Amino acid sequence: MNETDFIRQQLATERAHLRELLQSVRQARGGHAAAHPVALYIEWAGRRLLDQVEAHRTALRGAATLNPGMQTQLVAATAAARVAQSNTAGALPLRAEQLLAVLDAWSEPLDAAAAGLLRVAHWRQVAHLTADTILEERQLYTAAHGAAGRG
Repeated sequence: MNETDFIRQQLATERAHLRELLQSVRQARGGHAAAHPVALYIEWAGRRLLDQVEAHRTALRGAATLNPGMQTQLVAATAAARVAQSNTAGALPLRAEQLLAVLDAWSEPLDAAAAGLLRVAHWRQVAHLTADTILEERQLYTAAHGAAGRG
């Protein structure tokens, strides 16, 4: 596994954890507020996701080798990220729906296309991965997972 693959794998894990918790918020309709650890994880991972989508958009803008279908997906992901970014103080159920829209738009094929076009230096900068951030993500996720009743 090369470094770009390792970084992408870590980011995919974050996205999967975020998706799981966002879906738990969606399923908890009925006025139940999300537990603090769940809201904390969603804020932490949601901010990272939005920053990553914007950085990818900037790096991929005008990439002649990105096929039209992937360009369309990139535009959709960017638009969804901007909507979610503009509602950073919104109610968690609405924020959850907006972040799920970003996750749906940032598809695996688009991620793979970005991996093929962007250099490892970009991935390093976008991911902000260190042993500490990986540990922080796992700790936040473990607490949120337990609080969401999935532990």
